Amino acid sequence: MQIGGDYQFAPNWVVGIEGQFSWLGNNNNGVIIPGGFVFSSNQRGLGSVTGRLGYTWGPTLLYVKGGYAYSDYSDFLTLNGAPIAFALNSSHHDGYTVGAGLEYMFAQNWSAKVEYQFYDFGKINVITPAPLFALGNTRNDEHTVKVGLNYRFNLGGQGATQY
Repeated sequence: MQIGGDYQFAPNWVVGIEGQFSWLGNNNNGVIIPGGFVFSSNQRGLGSVTGRLGYTWGPTLLYVKGGYAYSDYSDFLTLNGAPIAFALNSSHHDGYTVGAGLEYMFAQNWSAKVEYQFYDFGKINVITPAPLFALGNTRNDEHTVKVGLNYRFNLGGQGATQY
């Protein structure tokens, strides 16, 4: 799901803001740690609020974007199937995102896009029972490729997106 707005200034430049959220069913149950431990991560959502700047020629827009990113996930540690108490740093849900894309307006109010987006949520510091103290930290980055279909309301007068 996404919502946003664009403003075309000068003959070929577009600036905009966009909010996106994706509901996910990503359950990673594959990280086995020696001694019978298993680390799992359940990601339920991925979102962002970004600004974008693009250059248009005809019905085509090439753009870059960047801003705030959010990930809704929880992590689990088990020993032979039984949960183990451990803690993660509290700020691992917030981060930043950057990306680029190409959008094509194929009808008066309709456009299609494809974009790449990188999400960085920093390091996750893991505090575990004594046998796993060497686990330390890990990175939580996401890479996405999105294909989208947009309807434009063109609510503004002069400066409303026209590419």
